[in-house]
Amino acid sequence: MIRIPMDANAASRALKLSALEVDTLHFYADEYGNELNAEHPRFLNEMIRKVHLKLVNGFVRQRINLVFSGGIAMAEHMAKSIICGADGVIVDFPLLIALECRLCYRCRKDLSCPAKIDNTIDPQWGSQRMINLMGAWHNQLIEVMGAMGIREARRLRGEVGRSMWFEDLEMESFGPIFGKRKIAGLK
Repeated sequence: MIRIPMDANAASRALKLSALEVDTLHFYADEYGNELNAEHPRFLNEMIRKVHLKLVNGFVRQRINLVFSGGIAMAEHMAKSIICGADGVIVDFPLLIALECRLCYRCRKDLSCPAKIDNTIDPQWGSQRMINLMGAWHNQLIEVMGAMGIREARRLRGEVGRSMWFEDLEMESFGPIFGKRKIAGLK
């Protein structure tokens, strides 16, 4: 697995690395799911779509696995990432929250953890909390797939035709009344 920053060059890097017969690429965004090193960063779903389509157009998408991380906070983010073209996502903060982490970032400063997850968690309790969270996410993914008439997560990958996007719904609903959105940075 090769880690690649999710920046403006991520899609072209993916295409180049696919020629080297790399099995899996891991693209990482910032902790909020935004593109790195950009003045007006795009959110993770746009970047996933860009990488996926670059590989599809290069006729190499089936040969490489794409994994994305950064900003995946809820089960619907996972489902939307797969719809955009991801083969998998890496979950970090939700697992910490499942362990009752307060996301105070004291641990980043080498300070003691107020939730005491650094050394006092019972491994069985902690692993069961993580299993329960991922089980709930799995159930939500099955619900999304069922609503779309899809039985396998592999078939969900890149299937944007059956998905609903806020920007499209907003334009269809309010566009005839108000016209295009006027806020900079939004479509």
